[in-house]
Amino acid sequence: MKPIRAFTLIEMMVAVAIFAMVMMVGVGALLSLVQINKRAQAINSVMNNLNSAVESMSRTIRVGTSYHCETSEQPPSEAELADPNDCEEGGGLLLGFESSNGDPEDTGDQVVYRLHGTQLEQSFESGASNSWVALTAPEVSISSFTFYVIGSERGDGLQPRVLMRIRGSADVPGGTTNFTIQASVVQRLIDI
Repeated sequence: MKPIRAFTLIEMMVAVAIFAMVMMVGVGALLSLVQINKRAQAINSVMNNLNSAVESMSRTIRVGTSYHCETSEQPPSEAELADPNDCEEGGGLLLGFESSNGDPEDTGDQVVYRLHGTQLEQSFESGASNSWVALTAPEVSISSFTFYVIGSERGDGLQPRVLMRIRGSADVPGGTTNFTIQASVVQRLIDI
């Protein structure tokens, strides 16, 4: 009769140690994937918020008229804001215009967009002091928001066009993500 071959204590310890190391690597990889997934979801959420704001602005600007671009963050008087004004060179910090459902005779109903601090803001009352509403989430920090407007004057032979350039960062778990967005909007009404 042959003796029964069994595992020695050393062989068992080595097998358990190898198994433990493989499991630690596997669990570490799983935890890393969970963190990466959380970061990707946070970036996606922040970018969706920003894209939604830019899309909303683009749609509103597209159907508007009488674009007025200013190099100041503060809106001018209602009468000035109602007059078309280009700003090709260097761009502007504020854009006002008559919305599609606005009254061209009422200078107090202009839609205005601006960067205030690190937030994009919108006003439906020609930039009246208590009429500003934030368009972006607090996690989105805009460092630069510039408008370039050409062809705003009626009968100048150019179709009105607005170019928006946005730079900023978004705080997400594990760091900060920088972004640059550019959008060009052409007035829907024919004006050439």
